[in-house]
Amino acid sequence: MAMAYCGFCHQKLRHRTDNGGKQEKKVGCDACENLMEDRAEMRISSIDRNDLELLLAWRSFPEIYEHFRKQDGPLSWEEHLNWFQSRDENRYDFIIHYEGRRVGSISLNSEDEVGIFIGEHSAQGYGVATSALRWLCDRFDDHTPLTANVSNENTQSMQLFSRCGFEKQAENGDWVKLQYTT
Repeated sequence: MAMAYCGFCHQKLRHRTDNGGKQEKKVGCDACENLMEDRAEMRISSIDRNDLELLLAWRSFPEIYEHFRKQDGPLSWEEHLNWFQSRDENRYDFIIHYEGRRVGSISLNSEDEVGIFIGEHSAQGYGVATSALRWLCDRFDDHTPLTANVSNENTQSMQLFSRCGFEKQAENGDWVKLQYTT
């Protein structure tokens, strides 16, 4: 039997069975179906090469990268392309879509650490990041505990993670480690 993948986030489907023991046919994973039920104007898709220019533009905004732990200035195309091509196979990177536009990115690295940003300012303030983070926690519930390292100056991010059930675990200088468990 061929492996089935979500038609939206392109991750492997976890099949449900009905009372007869037969697998249900699905287009999307539970998390994507729940997201579309709650927020019809949103969807999440895996990052591909066609998203790289937009991601680079977002990652070059000082108001975005100032909150990254491993980036302190704009990236060159070569650095960005190298990041994309050398990602760990256990890393998951997604584009957040809102009202038909790509507006941000959410990721889960191989250590189950979450990263998220909204690159399109016009999409901020509509609950897009909250819905995307809840989607990721739902989609990767088998990876818990999930963690996030947030700059203690990034109050919006701290509020976002708190809204989604992350709790403060530790502080290390300018960074706060948050944890989510189901």
